[in-house]
Amino acid sequence: MKEIDLGSADFTYEGTNLIIRSRMDLHPAMPQDGAVIDIIGELNLYSTPHLKSIMNKLIENERIKFILNTDKLNYIDSSGLGVFLNIQSKLLKIGGYIHICAPTTQVMSILELTKLKSMLRIYRTIEDSIISKV
Repeated sequence: MKEIDLGSADFTYEGTNLIIRSRMDLHPAMPQDGAVIDIIGELNLYSTPHLKSIMNKLIENERIKFILNTDKLNYIDSSGLGVFLNIQSKLLKIGGYIHICAPTTQVMSILELTKLKSMLRIYRTIEDSIISKV
């Protein structure tokens, strides 16, 4: 797995079927310790380790409030859902959170089918998530 450089506030990872972008200064109300993470493409057994690695690196760099923009996430499997839950559990212990924003119809169907919709905070837009501050 390629080493992730978080030397700058914003970065992009591009894999075969997955693009992950992190943005820090998106909105005036954005928490100082927050990050918007755009997840584009397919989150599956092969691509999930990259997302987990990026999230763990962000936590190491004291970014603990994740806003996951999933408006271009076409597919997610159980390994992707597992990363969401694993990282959420870690973040809740240190005062952070994960917000899922703008899920596609496919992603929302999976969240409803697996009953994870009630375990994750889901927002219509990134803006809604940022201003919720919860």
